[in-house]
This record gives sequence, structure tokens and C-alpha cells, in this order.
Amino acid sequence: MFIMTSGKRLLARVAPFARIAKGIAHPQRLAILYLLAHDPMWPQDIARHLPIPQSLVAHHLKAMVTSGWLKKRREGKYTMYAVNKKVIRQLPLLLIGTPLWREI
Repeated sequence: MFIMTSGKRLLARVAPFARIAKGIAHPQRLAILYLLAHDPMWPQDIARHLPIPQSLVAHHLKAMVTSGWLKKRREGKYTMYAVNKKVIRQLPLLLIGTPLWREI
């Protein structure tokens, strides 16, 4: 028999995932995640793949680093961005223990 979490316990369980989800809740951020899933990149390289200015790419990168999706590495005056694999590995934890998780 499955017992569903509800009320304050449910909200406490999903709160960390809401912060993480907010970090990619935009089509351009999802596109950046897709690009970085292939290889780490410099902001100017990301901007070449998207129809947006580099300043907007920088805005999205900052939000994605803050929410934990990306890691950054300084090399001189430049910054390289890569996907934070730890966050990707945490996503299934939201559904573990649910009937859906047992099906997949």
C-alpha cells in the first residue's frame, strides 16, 4: 500500500526542487542547459548558438549558477560554464517512492 505525503511535509519535500526548477524555467535557459550538456562552454560561444545578446546569456548563466544547475571555472578574465552533475542526479529523488517511479 502506498502512503502519500501531504500538507507541510509535502511542501517541505518539494521546496528544494522548486528552487532548482526555477533555475531552468525559461526556454533560453533550457537551450543553454542543452548546449552545456554536450560540453562546457564560454559565454560568447553560447551566445553564438542563440538568437540573444551575450549580456542576456550572462544574465541566464548567473541565474543557473545561483540555482545550482551550472558550475563556473575562472580562467584568467574569462569564465567557463558546465552542467553541475550533482543537481541532475538529485532530480529523480523528487519521485522516488511514488507509484510513477515504480513504473519507470
